[in-house]
Formats: sequence, structure tokens, C-alpha cells
Amino acid sequence: MTLLIGRKLQLLLDYLEEFKKFSRMRFAEYERDKIKRRAAERLIQLLVEVGSDIAGIILSEKEGIIPESYYESFIKLGERKIIPLNLAKKLAASTGLRNRIIHEYGEYKDSIVFANIKPLYNSYLSFYLSVRSYLKSEKRDKK
Repeated sequence: MTLLIGRKLQLLLDYLEEFKKFSRMRFAEYERDKIKRRAAERLIQLLVEVGSDIAGIILSEKEGIIPESYYESFIKLGERKIIPLNLAKKLAASTGLRNRIIHEYGEYKDSIVFANIKPLYNSYLSFYLSVRSYLKSEKRDKK
């Protein structure tokens, strides 16, 4: 595992630890606290970006591919069976939510962001575990 991927994986784990707190929250609390809403939105952005960074590094180092978008980075990992394809599709879909939050495309609602907190937490935790497993198997294969 490259040092860079290791650092990115640690960042992902740190963000997940922070994000986990929001998965235990009730919608009423989330809705009334603007700072918590913005923190959750920022963490979604960070999860997508660091996840895509990890995917991009793996794809460029192992496959010689430079993905053109966050979406493509996850899909390509799934197509190459580096992570499960169904997980890759969930992660790719999360890039759309990230874009809606960051660029304020159309109207996104707090209820939509809140409804995605637990699924995103679970998906990015699965991503972390899948990448760790992949990297360990790569290391074993090189021995």
C-alpha cells in the first residue's frame, strides 16, 4: 500500500467517525440545527472526495487509468472487481448528492440529505473495508 493511499484511508476513517454521530440523530434535531446540517453536508463532500481520491490513486497505480469524474472513479473500481459492483454504483450515486449540495443544483432538501446519512455511512465504511481487503490481497500476491 502506498503511503498516500494509507493517509487517504485514515482520513476516510476519521471522516466516518465524525459522520457516525449524524446517523444516530433524529430528523427534528438535524432540521433545527443549521450548524449540524452544514457539518453533515460538508462531511458528505469530504467522504465523496477522499473516496474518489483513493479510487483514482488505485486506478492510476494499478490499472493505468485516470478517471474523468468522481462518478467514473467508483464505477471503474467496480468494473475491475476491486470493490463490489453494487457498492461502486451506490458510491457513484453519492457523487450526485455531493454535487447538488456543493453546487446547489436545483433544490435539495434537508430531508433528502438526512435520509442519505445512514446509507452513505454504511457505503463508505464498506468501501473502506473493501479497499483494505483489496490492498492486503495485492500485498499477499506480491510475496
